[in-house]
Amino acid sequence: MSPSTVALMHVPVSSQLKDDFAALLEKSFLSEVKVGSLVAGDIIRLEKEGLLVDVGGKYEGFVPMKEVPLCDTLEDLQAQYSVGQSGDFFVLRDNEKEFQYTLSIRRVGFVKSWEQLAQAREAQSTVEATILGLTKGGLLATVLNVKGFIPASQLRVTKALEDMAGDLVPVKVLEVDRQRNKLILSHRQAVFEQKAALRSETLLKLQEGDVVTGEVVKVTDFGVFVDINGIDGLLPLSEITWRRIKHPSDVLNLGDVLSVQVLSIDLDRQRISLSLKRMEADPWTTVETKFEPGNRLNARVTKHLVSGLLAEMMPGVEAYAPYAGMNKAHFEVGVEFHFEVMSIDAPNRRVTLNYRSDLPLEEGADSNPEGETTQEPEMEAASV
Repeated sequence: MSPSTVALMHVPVSSQLKDDFAALLEKSFLSEVKVGSLVAGDIIRLEKEGLLVDVGGKYEGFVPMKEVPLCDTLEDLQAQYSVGQSGDFFVLRDNEKEFQYTLSIRRVGFVKSWEQLAQAREAQSTVEATILGLTKGGLLATVLNVKGFIPASQLRVTKALEDMAGDLVPVKVLEVDRQRNKLILSHRQAVFEQKAALRSETLLKLQEGDVVTGEVVKVTDFGVFVDINGIDGLLPLSEITWRRIKHPSDVLNLGDVLSVQVLSIDLDRQRISLSLKRMEADPWTTVETKFEPGNRLNARVTKHLVSGLLAEMMPGVEAYAPYAGMNKAHFEVGVEFHFEVMSIDAPNRRVTLNYRSDLPLEEGADSNPEGETTQEPEMEAASV
């Protein structure tokens, strides 16, 4: 080893030089480059395969041509980009073996949309969604070019869901998760916020017993919700009609305009209960004027009980009839049979019928089929 070499090895390095070197090293890694995130960079070269970009990391980034929107050739790149141009880039991969990041311009807008949606959720702001169509459990929609889902429970509409494709609706962001590609929206909350002032004003004016007009905005198994000046009033299944129905959709549809009576008002919870059937006279008040014991009539079977059945003798009035030795399978629901009125107790909403048949019972017929009791069931089951 030469003396000059030894001398160089022992040349002291100043503390200032060490600090400068550390600062440069820190600066070279100042820009955090993570896969799946956005990073700022400057274009340093345009190539026929894509763009070379300085992103301030441990090595340079490269944007393949397929990740550059509307560009297929070097001429396309030159028409849109130039050396020194700054922008945001999405990090697709960290190619350590090639000492290069793979970047994308095409996906930048997509990531920024997710960031805006996260901000909307945080701020509880309202955004606009375009309905794509019906799916299981609700509607598919797009917000800022991101596909999301509006559950049926979070809808507040007045027409069939299958007819909403292409509609623009206000929504709130309930859940946003870009990693799982999950975006859950609420149309109902957005509409409620828009009508908050109207809802408060309506609640102050309403009184029990008032007759109001509203539009059906939701149909459920247990009833329908009716928009009464910004308030979703519940019209229960039992208050829709005096007749027995299995589901609200048997008689009502989305968008139907109804005149209903206010049954109750809950100011604290901003809820009201409604009735449609009470807009008509209770049919039980006319039973004794239309029928008397001994009358014969055709009545439609509506329900099987343990020892008898219910049959509708007039709209909204169901009567009890014991099987009287007949197998209940003989009485098909929805079919009319011939009965005789045995007793009427209108105040307690009870009528008893007796099945009348022109055919005699088969010899040896069991008078108490299937081991059933002949005692009358609780008669409230026959009330509407």
